Amino acid sequence: MSDWYYAANNEQKGPVNESELKANLATNKLPADTLVWKEGMDNWTPANQVAAFSFRPAPAPAKIQPPLETAPTTKVVAASPKVNNPSSTTPVDMSTLMGTPEALEVDADDAEKNKIFGILAYVPIPLPLLWLVPLFAAKDSPFAKYHANQGFVLFILELALWITLMILNYVFVMLGVSFLAVILSLVWLGILALIILGIVNAAAGKCVPLPLIGGIKLLK
Repeated sequence: MSDWYYAANNEQKGPVNESELKANLATNKLPADTLVWKEGMDNWTPANQVAAFSFRPAPAPAKIQPPLETAPTTKVVAASPKVNNPSSTTPVDMSTLMGTPEALEVDADDAEKNKIFGILAYVPIPLPLLWLVPLFAAKDSPFAKYHANQGFVLFILELALWITLMILNYVFVMLGVSFLAVILSLVWLGILALIILGIVNAAAGKCVPLPLIGGIKLLK
């Protein structure tokens, strides 16, 4: 096998046999473009352009990684009313809403200062939501809260009564007994009486429960 010469550090090296030079190139001891020459060649030529050395080392076998232990998948569950909130499944205790009607002893200064808010809580027309005013304007006043609660309950009663009478009026007209609708409308006199009584109590600085609805506590 012919001997080869190669250039390294601007110096001519050799002669070396082909197998030795090939091993040096394959192990990167010499750069792949090292200039090489042997007898019979016209010029020095980069080794990677010479057929004898233009090889690619066999690809290293891929390392097979051992399977990683898969961490247990944690399922993220959106918060639901049942998670860490057992009270969400507990039925509403109606006794806390409909208790025994109780009068409230309040401070005289509180009553005097917030009379207007107590009165506004019962105004049904034309502003049926005035019971909200005491909740925001006098939220720290027990007197205002007491009357706001009764005004709110009275508002719900008025709304339910209005819807009920609308339905019954339609039914009575269809049945040809519209006079019954007139009789039922007299129930509004009872609502009016409750409104007047609430306003009188608030104007007098008193927290006295209204008949029928005085034991219902929706605002606390």
